[in-house]
Amino acid sequence: MSTLQLLEDLYARKVTFSDSELFRYREFAEQVVRTLLQEVQIQRRDGDPVIESKPIGTGSAFEDVKVKPELEFDFMVPIQNNMDQIIFCDTDWNVPSRFGIVKTGSQPQAVFQQASKWKKPGDFETKFCKHVSSYGLLLSAEKIRQWFQSLSDRTLPALRQIFPGSTFRFQQHGPARNLILTKDGKELNIDIVPAIKYENAFLVAKQCSSQIILPNEVTWRLSLSTSERDFFKEMKRILPYNSCHLKCLQILKYLRENDDQLYPSSQFTHGLQSYYLKTALFHLVMESPPQAWAAGCLEQRLREMIDYLIDRMVDGNIPHIFLGNQRHLRNPQWRLGVPLKFFRHTEANLLEDVKPDTMQQARLRLIQIRDNLDGILRQYLKEYLNGAESQSWCVVA
Repeated sequence: MSTLQLLEDLYARKVTFSDSELFRYREFAEQVVRTLLQEVQIQRRDGDPVIESKPIGTGSAFEDVKVKPELEFDFMVPIQNNMDQIIFCDTDWNVPSRFGIVKTGSQPQAVFQQASKWKKPGDFETKFCKHVSSYGLLLSAEKIRQWFQSLSDRTLPALRQIFPGSTFRFQQHGPARNLILTKDGKELNIDIVPAIKYENAFLVAKQCSSQIILPNEVTWRLSLSTSERDFFKEMKRILPYNSCHLKCLQILKYLRENDDQLYPSSQFTHGLQSYYLKTALFHLVMESPPQAWAAGCLEQRLREMIDYLIDRMVDGNIPHIFLGNQRHLRNPQWRLGVPLKFFRHTEANLLEDVKPDTMQQARLRLIQIRDNLDGILRQYLKEYLNGAESQSWCVVA
């Protein structure tokens, strides 16, 4: 069996959801989140930030690159806040790359509904802000996240009543609060994070974890996820019909997510984020002629993505697809609504916080996967391949 056939079999049997299955669970997840936001409005106090009722789906489930078996769905929930200014690293070196800080006004009643009912003018500042020397009041991502999580927790009784066939609970997962629910015996994992809109980008309430000059709690992670989703739409438009780019990314994601089953200490699984793989695809698509992604080129493009990651591990640098990527200033095709100022930022390196030893181990593992791709694919397909061989022996007999 050829490598291409092994890849196609792995994709069909192990990697991808059927369109109807993923759509059904994604639609249900959206319905639950919309209901949660309706209930949150009831819990919200006068003077709190205004929470929009329409969530924004982001990530692989909304980019058609979801990989079995986990049913994970990410949503941003825009909030309106009393902003004076949003500051990024292009104007303030104290702000870490890929993050922003939000300066707030001292009179929230100018923006928030019925803010005149606040008992004290300082309530908003105490509840949602942190005073930082030379900056004044900065909106705290940590306080906003905790506030939103507290409101969300109170919606559980209503969710259980509205969706009687499902179970609901919250759990802490890193900096995020996840809603875990069941439907038809399947578990869905939903990450809901408050976000502030900035032009065609968002700042989400996930703070920087590195050691920085500013208090970590006032940093908001920059999200260009809606432009990344548009990147997939643009690829679909310009690449050949039935092109292999989505399969390529999904198969590589599957290999990453499952590599610790074959190699328990795999730093490909534990040291590299799935986002790096998507970024690799974006870079290679921009650098390749469309026909290079024809259906029959799956093996070549997969190996090319692996080689790209291996080379990037040597350099210790995976450039962000948008931040500091000045090629977009010359070629507007891939700007996709990203504010022009972000292309003029210092180039953002996705590997800047990854330890050199982790990169080295991940690189060596990727080399092993590349050089023994057939053998690794056969290990994932061994049940199917053994069954096929047994059937062939029966036919011969």
